[in-house]
Amino acid sequence: MERSKTRNRKVMTPEETAGWLVERFYFSLPNNGSFTGINNINRRWEEGKMCALIAVEFARKEFKDHCAAEYGTDGSPDDHFDAIKQEIEKR
Repeated sequence: MERSKTRNRKVMTPEETAGWLVERFYFSLPNNGSFTGINNINRRWEEGKMCALIAVEFARKEFKDHCAAEYGTDGSPDDHFDAIKQEIEKR
């Protein structure tokens, strides 16, 4: 984890964020623990990745909307959100 440049707190790297998101969604989905069947672990992992990608897009939109409303700017953290998405897709 890195330290925030503006605040004294830890900030997750894109790799850490991607792993955290995918695992959170994966473990919240029903899973039969096997490699076959409708609830197999491979299928659930892919669904966890899909949910994580949707969450990243939602966070990006909310962040931009907040910056536009509060500060009159677009906020543009696109590089950070894109890096998280790339890490999710690698998994």
